[in-house]
Order: sequence, then C-alpha cells, then structure tokens
Amino acid sequence: MAKFIIFLDRLIYLYLCFVMGACLMSWIPNINPDYPLFHFIFIAAGFNLVPPIFGIGLGPALVMAVCAFISFGLGKIYQKFFADKDQKIVVVTPDELIQKLKEQEENFIKKENEEKNDDSV
Repeated sequence: MAKFIIFLDRLIYLYLCFVMGACLMSWIPNINPDYPLFHFIFIAAGFNLVPPIFGIGLGPALVMAVCAFISFGLGKIYQKFFADKDQKIVVVTPDELIQKLKEQEENFIKKENEEKNDDSV
C-alpha cells in the first residue's frame, strides 16, 4: 500500500508538470487551440473547467490546487501509517562494518555458550 501511495503522489506530480507545461504553452501566440493535439492538451489541463474571468483562465489554477491538496493528503497518510515502517539505508565505513560483525559474532558465541551451560545443568 505504501508503494501505491508513493506511485499516486508521483503520478499527481507528473500531472502537475503537464498542467504547468500546458499553461506555458498557452502563452505562445501562434498556437491554434482547435488543432486536435493542442485541443486535447488544453482540455486535459482543465482549461475548460471554469470560464475565463476578465480574460484569465482559472481552470488550471483550480486543477493545480486540487492536485496539491490530494498530494498533501497522500503525504500525510504515508507519514502517519507507513513512514516508520519504511526501510532505511544505513551507510557505514568498512571499519564500522567489521566492528559490528565482530560484535555480532561475540554475542552469538556468548548465547551458544549460555545455551550449552543451561543444557548441561
């Protein structure tokens, strides 16, 4: 489930990048919005959701706000339920690794000796 939440969050981020690209593309003066490719891009970016007010289209801003709200919610869900269970990467030097391995080996030998002493009693 954690991986699915991360996947959805990244998918929303990609969609936000798509909407930003469509907004930047809408500023190019010679683009014909009736051309099928551009028409699809502008429809998918939400340009038709809200009619322009004083010549400014607020549809993409609304889409970005909703996507940001959903992304924020997914982040909170991930932090609450899955962040502490996520595997962490620990970086150690070779000397620290050898020291840890020796400590583990010593602990293992002590436990074996204790078990042998308990069995013999």
